[in-house]
Amino acid sequence: MSHLDEMAEPAVQKLLGSEEDQLYEQLGLRIRALTIDPAIAGSFDPEVTYDEAQMGAKEDILALGKAIFSRWNSEAHKLICGTGSGEQADRKSVREAFGLGETAVAAGLAGLLVTNLGLAPALAGVIAAIICKRFFRPAYEEFCAAWGKVVETQPHAL
Repeated sequence: MSHLDEMAEPAVQKLLGSEEDQLYEQLGLRIRALTIDPAIAGSFDPEVTYDEAQMGAKEDILALGKAIFSRWNSEAHKLICGTGSGEQADRKSVREAFGLGETAVAAGLAGLLVTNLGLAPALAGVIAAIICKRFFRPAYEEFCAAWGKVVETQPHAL
């Protein structure tokens, strides 16, 4: 487990206890919070408080979270489940995390989203938690196959 994965683990463990819509809302809140205070970007577990006056209506935040996830879902799938030789070591580390459980997989995904796709930790942890909530399976191949079917048939839909 990398240092980044270790930093992500407590945050994603907490996030994995949330329902999917709560995670989309959290993603939307964090996006809005980043526009107010960019300094929170570097934390996997930033303190974000909902402020309707600055962030807008909750339903708009939920829609924003879903849109952001939809945008990054395909890119994350290519990174984790693709066949490119550049990310083979990263894919291997995620495969190995499957034997350690959902939290380890989510932490590994969050770390890879930060290092390989340049996502802010504040967003990567939530996106990794949503991916694991939606597609986690005991075997890496089943995980990628289930996720790939959704990406292929509905690349921008939830």
